[in-house]
Amino acid sequence: MPYTYLGLPLGTTKPRIQDFSPLMNRIERSLLVTSSLLSYSGRLQRINSVISTIPTYAMCTLKLPVAVTNYVDRIMKQCLWRGADTNKMGGNLASWDKVCKPKNKGGLGVINLKLQNDALLLKHLDKFYNKKELPWIDLIWNRYYRNKVPHATREVGSFWWRDILRLNVLFRGIAKCNIGRGETVQV
Repeated sequence: MPYTYLGLPLGTTKPRIQDFSPLMNRIERSLLVTSSLLSYSGRLQRINSVISTIPTYAMCTLKLPVAVTNYVDRIMKQCLWRGADTNKMGGNLASWDKVCKPKNKGGLGVINLKLQNDALLLKHLDKFYNKKELPWIDLIWNRYYRNKVPHATREVGSFWWRDILRLNVLFRGIAKCNIGRGETVQV
């Protein structure tokens, strides 16, 4: 029997979109079941509470495929604007980009899943570049980057590590550099 993580099969290969279907179905059921009984503000609260709990655990570890985040966004839009009436057309009171803005910026504070996923994965790069004493960090440094700088070499390693390393540009844009021994500096 294969091992699973949140309904996703664990292995050395990248999960396919179909492998995320238990997660997507759980979100869909949770949002659409109660949405007909709630007002707009109740549906908004439900979206924020469901989205902040169901996919976050997976997003801390895996880069969700764009198709999965788009599907969940579509479910959230439907829940917010149409309730349980899937045949209702139109009626969007604001664009989804506006809805996903923070409340203090004029939005409704709905979590942008793509940004949230990237932010949750950036913590792994922080741990990696600061050489936290974790087995996976020692393994990656010793195996792939003994005398190299990670962001100056080609992508190597597992699908998980390559997905995280692709966020390097974002990380280097927000990271603060401290002078140290110079082991992770590109010349």
